[in-house]
Amino acid sequence: MMQPLNRLSLLFTDLDGTLLNAEESVSPSVVTQLRNARARGVAIVPATARGINGVRNVAKVAGLGPLAVCHNGAVGYHLDLDALLWVRELPSGFVRSAIEQLLHHDTGFYFAASTVTQFWPQRDFLKVHPLAPIEYELDQLFEVEPAVRLICRHPDVHADELAPIIRQVLADVQLISGSTDWVEIVPRGVNKGFGIGLAAEILGVPLEDCVAVGDHLNDLPMLTIVGHPFAVTNAHPAILSTGAKLVPSNNEGGVGELAAQMGLSQRP
Repeated sequence: MMQPLNRLSLLFTDLDGTLLNAEESVSPSVVTQLRNARARGVAIVPATARGINGVRNVAKVAGLGPLAVCHNGAVGYHLDLDALLWVRELPSGFVRSAIEQLLHHDTGFYFAASTVTQFWPQRDFLKVHPLAPIEYELDQLFEVEPAVRLICRHPDVHADELAPIIRQVLADVQLISGSTDWVEIVPRGVNKGFGIGLAAEILGVPLEDCVAVGDHLNDLPMLTIVGHPFAVTNAHPAILSTGAKLVPSNNEGGVGELAAQMGLSQRP
């Protein structure tokens, strides 16, 4: 039997498209709801494709924590203690080998790689973006070690069509759809479900008593293993079709409302 939300104390939330609004920020009203829920004993754990630095910034503003699931589950981080909890990495030399094989198949690919603490985008990978970080030449990406993910983009190919191409070239790789136009290669067994499973175990909460909310395909592994899955109304059709309960969109503060409901009867 599903427990009432006000008896549950662990909320996993995606960030981009879910908690963050169209301006990639958290509105003051949602911040208040999140902080009030935290003060009443609700842990609000971001589970995101973002790296540690990107999560830290949001967590500081919105009062998230105590843990964070980063890089789609490859990295676990304790926000309160500034400590790594787990790291899963791609094999040594994988980034260079994979890039060379994919470019041999099609020279139109662009790449980015992530270590635990840094994002390494190839020049023009992010196209025109006002917040684009420093960009790197391709040969610099070859030296990114150890990497937790390799991100592939092709300007002429949608992510849904890109994944089969990558699988055709690279045998036995684990892929995650990161956006409409890029695909991530991650260590075997890694996804958000893997990450939130570890986080829930560390916090001592059974997955059937956890709440999770998301909007995109990379959220499916976590929404399918928690007892209380939710989706924002702006979610991808595949997420909306899972039967997850709906909360208002990211622009309407749905995650804040969800956290507020969970905090109603919790003790400060």
